[in-house]
Amino acid sequence: MKLVWLFALLCASHLSWGNEREVELELSSALFKETRKVHISLPMGYFNLENKARRFPVLYLTDARGQMDHAASMIHYLQGGISEMIVVGIETPSRSRDLSPYTEDGQVITKPANHALLNFIRTEVKPLVEQRYRTNSFSLLSGHSLGGLFTLYTMLSTPELFDVYIALSPAMGWGSGNMLPFIEQHPERLKLDKTLIIATEADTPFEKQIPNFIRLRKNLDAHAGPKLNWHADLYEAEDHMTIAHIGLYDAVRYVFRNWWITGEKIKGKKYEFDAHYQGLSERLGYEVVPEFNELWGLSNYLVVKEYIEEAEYIVNKWIAYYPDTAEPYGMLSRVLMAKEAPQQAMQAVNKAISLSVDDASQLAWLNKQKQTIQQAL
Repeated sequence: MKLVWLFALLCASHLSWGNEREVELELSSALFKETRKVHISLPMGYFNLENKARRFPVLYLTDARGQMDHAASMIHYLQGGISEMIVVGIETPSRSRDLSPYTEDGQVITKPANHALLNFIRTEVKPLVEQRYRTNSFSLLSGHSLGGLFTLYTMLSTPELFDVYIALSPAMGWGSGNMLPFIEQHPERLKLDKTLIIATEADTPFEKQIPNFIRLRKNLDAHAGPKLNWHADLYEAEDHMTIAHIGLYDAVRYVFRNWWITGEKIKGKKYEFDAHYQGLSERLGYEVVPEFNELWGLSNYLVVKEYIEEAEYIVNKWIAYYPDTAEPYGMLSRVLMAKEAPQQAMQAVNKAISLSVDDASQLAWLNKQKQTIQQAL
């Protein structure tokens, strides 16, 4: 039944199915009974051969018109230093209506199914993204100002929907201001196995912003369960608009901290590579696959530094992760030549040549490498 519903939804929406990294979807929403726009920005290497089997975390943003351009470009620029991610921007044309967590009489909406935007994300946007794109099980929600208030509300009402909640300058004094009293009346809602990152500005135009932020932080100190990984930071040098960028930057850098492992860290202890990625996977809750370019950089460093045992180990890992690509076999031929094993190096370079597709510069290097190996035979 779910697949039939998704097929109908896709047919009813104006979707582009080409290899486009930036896509605007027009969703005919059954919940809103109107067309809603959702923006998709894919990682730069999403369509590359080496990534054909890779699945990616997803960052969902509210206020797509204001947040999508700066956020998506930053996420993609940081790839390698953080996980590559699919970025989904959800347009909220009527911000006060869409993002408000309150009923008409100012009370917090206690049933998530009664919140239109939250229900739209849960039942229409996320299923569509997960059906159409190569997503993994890890997702983040980020919102700024009213979007930050909505992010906080989403975590309190449907914590299972996302793994990480990023509330940037959450407008806790907006409207009835009943979010803080609601938290204080229901402290059990803070006992979660999630990540919550809150950032707000010191240079703020809102009189209650900093007192409310301090009050929220005190509630987290008093009532957050031991599994809630939370940070609440006041940025002295930022204002209400700049916090949207720098706060998100710091949040994703924290979530994906210690992403790389350097060649020096595995010198003489090659199995540190496995321990590193096992630790990342356990912390994030999904299998973290080393990125193609990271493996290239790491193995190249080890070859140049003549850490040959470690280089061979990493290159074989690279081949195991990306068996249908030429680069790791080309690197393996360098390792084997350093080990004075030209016959094996010839097998590796021939494999690389057979896998090199429509890349003249790569083929030129591989053929030159083959000539060098032939001279050593």
